[in-house]
Amino acid sequence: MDEMQLIERESMFPTWVLYALLVAVGILALVKLWRPVIFQYITATFVKPPSTIPYSRENLSFFGRASWMLLLNYFVVAGISISMVSTYYGFQQDLLIFAPTFYFLFQAISLFVAGGVSGELKKLNEHFLLLNFTYHTLGLLLIPLLLIWLLNVNYSIYFIYTLAILFSFFWLLRVVRGIFFALRNNILWYYIILYLCTLEIWPLVAFYVLLIADFKR
Repeated sequence: MDEMQLIERESMFPTWVLYALLVAVGILALVKLWRPVIFQYITATFVKPPSTIPYSRENLSFFGRASWMLLLNYFVVAGISISMVSTYYGFQQDLLIFAPTFYFLFQAISLFVAGGVSGELKKLNEHFLLLNFTYHTLGLLLIPLLLIWLLNVNYSIYFIYTLAILFSFFWLLRVVRGIFFALRNNILWYYIILYLCTLEIWPLVAFYVLLIADFKR
């Protein structure tokens, strides 16, 4: 009778990815323990202005502690996502894992600058809440997606497509809702166009070009 032998399963990704995901889960557990109701209102923010949601001021505000814990979760899992994608394509760049953090800070600072230059800073409160909400939600959705990816590395290309669709959807959702909020607050249309061209579209184009340059090397 032939004997059956267990073969050790090799993973495409380094072991630190799993530990980092466990850290992200731990962050969410702390948020849930500290603010039990915070996750109950997230779905409502998709259809209502963030400022009208009961938890928004404390848990979506830029300086809220719960907000930064959820943002930290996003920075961790988004960095893991970029690391896994770059590992799959074989162009590992350690600094790329910080790209989501830098991009968020760039967007937040850009809103402050745009509001200060235009004199419309008070009218941009909804946009700051929307920015945080977008990345809070992305961070929650990425955890199960990355866990499933780790268990099904043979389907990596489909997970990469899913990640691209997910990021594109939330970026488009934030931009469209942001335009709606800006028009509702009577922000001049040329400020909106200037912001979109210089602080939303241009950074993404630059990031895309840099990635293409890495592929060609």
